[in-house]
Amino acid sequence: LYTVMLVTCYSEGEEGLRTTMDSLSNTAYSKDHKIFFVIADGLITGAGEERSTPDILVDMLDIDTSMDNPKPCSYIAVATGEKQLNMAKVYAGHYNGVPCIAVIKCGTEEEQQGPKAGNRGKRDSQVILMSFFQRVLLNDRLTELDYEIFWKMTWLMKGVTPDKFETVLMVDADTKVLPDALTYMVAAMANDITIMGLCGETRIANKSETWVTAIQVFEYYISHHYAKAFESLFGMVTCLPGCFSMYRIKAPKHGGWVPILANPDIVLEYNQSIVRTLHEKNLLLLGEDRFLSTLMIRTFPKRQMMFVPQARCRTVVPDTLGVLLSQRRRWINSTVHNLMELVLVSDLCGIACLSMQFSVFVDLIGTLVLPAAIVMSIYLIIQAATSTNPEWQSLGLLLAILFLPAVLIAMTTFKVAYIGWLIIYICALPIWNMLLPLYSFWHFDDFSWGATRVVRGEKTNQGHGDGSGKFDSKRITLKTWQAWEADR
Repeated sequence: LYTVMLVTCYSEGEEGLRTTMDSLSNTAYSKDHKIFFVIADGLITGAGEERSTPDILVDMLDIDTSMDNPKPCSYIAVATGEKQLNMAKVYAGHYNGVPCIAVIKCGTEEEQQGPKAGNRGKRDSQVILMSFFQRVLLNDRLTELDYEIFWKMTWLMKGVTPDKFETVLMVDADTKVLPDALTYMVAAMANDITIMGLCGETRIANKSETWVTAIQVFEYYISHHYAKAFESLFGMVTCLPGCFSMYRIKAPKHGGWVPILANPDIVLEYNQSIVRTLHEKNLLLLGEDRFLSTLMIRTFPKRQMMFVPQARCRTVVPDTLGVLLSQRRRWINSTVHNLMELVLVSDLCGIACLSMQFSVFVDLIGTLVLPAAIVMSIYLIIQAATSTNPEWQSLGLLLAILFLPAVLIAMTTFKVAYIGWLIIYICALPIWNMLLPLYSFWHFDDFSWGATRVVRGEKTNQGHGDGSGKFDSKRITLKTWQAWEADR
């Protein structure tokens, strides 16, 4: 299957970009059937960096001399006001012999002198790809940016047009993909055409860096081998992580094709610019990756979302409590709101208490009552230690719940080290079940990205899509592919 490898970057340095792109280019998958699609979200310079991320990215590529100075192309961005108009440059070249399209969002002439020119957010980067494939597959009118991507992609792939691509691997620019991961993921897609999305296992690259990274090791492990593996039995993984997931662009049906990720219903809802309610803001501004999974399930409830444990990647996790709080605030709040959406989807598989809908409901209640659960657990332990007649049955159940994951380790991996990570995780349960949920619920109306991505010279975390003024639609050109070809 022809596969697009989408890498979204913001403020990463050369080391982070090279780690990701080297790992993807070295995957054991035919270079003739994969292409990089790297999107730099604005002219951003990361903290501690000398050059901007787009400059670093362009210097890394082997760009054909005839295409080393592309013109800025207009497109409709996910934003409000005058920021709905954005410009981007499309570079075409190779990285380690793999074809590569690099889209650099550079902003309009009016915003060139301002901070973060061209920055519109990760969701906008994903929508560039999704709306491009939607217009190509449905033979719709293309924007100037769409056509620029189309002909350069076709040229790079030596005549293979974009409508031949069936899958897209979405990876963040701080993730290292293992060599056989892409092969496993594409094989799963090829073996079962009902699979519309899947994810692999994400492991931690900086396990022993600080106590904050150490407490996350086992949490990552059980979130995949407990939660995602269980949901995968139903064929309904509720959250495909944005750092390492694969989606089907189109699926074969009755001798033809049906758009999946490029489906107009999904693209239109994911492309919302005007977000007013607290619920919508938590869905679209904080957890766009999880919301994309929710949209896919809601639109195609009979298709499958799977977990493929053989496909693995490594990522760098927060190493200080402040950054962890910032990250988990976004994750927990978006989780609650996405589960509220999924509970309302009535045609998920199963019936009554043996249904995916009931499982989602239990997950939602479990997330909300975590702080109360840890308080009661601590009370039970104290009561058992001080009482002359402790509740042995309750205490036994508590200990079984805490240490049963050790049985999972024995069944799925023979690494004794994970027992150590389990003990560290149990010691940190007050943080996971008390501090993080309470902090998240208290900041339910905080929609900033927080401290996860630091930009040089930025004092406040401003919204990337909040624009004043009025959108001038006359500056956007939409033409059919045939009309663009005639003008070229």
